[in-house]
Amino acid sequence: MCLTLLRKLMLLLQPDLSMQTRAEHLVLLFDDDAGVRDSLEALLSTAGYRVATAASGVGGVSLAWSAGERPLAIVLDVMMADLDGFEIARKLYANASTRGIPLVMMTTPSGLKDRRKHRRHLNFLTKPYRPSQLLEMLDRIASEVQPS
Repeated sequence: MCLTLLRKLMLLLQPDLSMQTRAEHLVLLFDDDAGVRDSLEALLSTAGYRVATAASGVGGVSLAWSAGERPLAIVLDVMMADLDGFEIARKLYANASTRGIPLVMMTTPSGLKDRRKHRRHLNFLTKPYRPSQLLEMLDRIASEVQPS
């Protein structure tokens, strides 16, 4: 799908948060599947968010710890080869610089059984999900940090 058409579609789906407001926010994206990672990066950047990616859990944790700014949220797959999403959450919450950053975990229905272990700052998207669901979730998180 061409980016112009995708941009128009995203604006129609999400008229409540402006592109300018989204551009104020960095979203980190961790996924070891290059196709998924590239698609989500295109979706988020087309919607206006600034995006930084990592191809592994270890790389994602390093990216989060070294980011020059606090991201709006971290979008990650629960199942990755090196670290799963819950291990990543434990590492991020153990570090003062990344503690409290909202996490958006993408998982299968069977992956939801573990969510009770880590309730703080976790948001779950069950696969398959619509792109608009991810944008709605990020927009909700962004609206919670906007000045009143």
